[in-house]
Amino acid sequence: MAPKAPVDTSLRSQVYDSLRDALTAGRFAPGQKLSFRFIAGTLGVSMTPVREAVRRLVAEGAFEMRPNRSVRVPLMTRDKILELRDIRLALEGLATEKAAALTTREHATNLRRIATELMAVRARGDTVADRQKIREFHFTLYAIANQPTLLRVIGGLWLQTGPYLNLLYPDFIASSRGPERRLRIVKALQAHDGATAQREMQGDIGDALTYVAGLADAEGNIAPAQPVESKRRRRPSPSPAGALAFA
Repeated sequence: MAPKAPVDTSLRSQVYDSLRDALTAGRFAPGQKLSFRFIAGTLGVSMTPVREAVRRLVAEGAFEMRPNRSVRVPLMTRDKILELRDIRLALEGLATEKAAALTTREHATNLRRIATELMAVRARGDTVADRQKIREFHFTLYAIANQPTLLRVIGGLWLQTGPYLNLLYPDFIASSRGPERRLRIVKALQAHDGATAQREMQGDIGDALTYVAGLADAEGNIAPAQPVESKRRRRPSPSPAGALAFA
């Protein structure tokens, strides 16, 4: 029997990164089921790198394996969301405080740009871009702290809570003062005021995840959104390297 061809590790990494980005930006909803075939077709790749990437994400708690070569975004309880909230408050508060000591004028300008773009996409009701900009703001800020291990752990937490961004729309987002809070965070960072920046960031995270926890039913289960797997079954042309992404 001929040996199996080795998996293209760069392609496998691209599939993993695309799925990871989609999860952390809320492009998948709680409870959503995804077939391997759908993922492969969306990304324009074979099943092999999809299987490898999915196994890794299952091990990280981002997906649950299901029958018939499919996965599901995990459902959560009130207690689980509150546990993740408290961990995120501690770690992302720490990252924000450390970033304040290292923020340059260029960093602040970039973060202010992202915050302004978020206000613009929110004003026009573009929820996909809205969730993407939320993620971009947070991770651009945390990268300033120059703490790669801390950033990696935070990323793992977002794999689990990212899909629950969907539950913030429309009610929480409509009443949230997040845009003004982000501008206050940028102002505090530019002034190297770590305590204020940390407090504002923790308020942002705490308000959002406390709201999600409050959506739980009497048994403590958080009802999922009701997404429908894309009906587009046509296999697109393979994406160029580094361009894999979910719409």
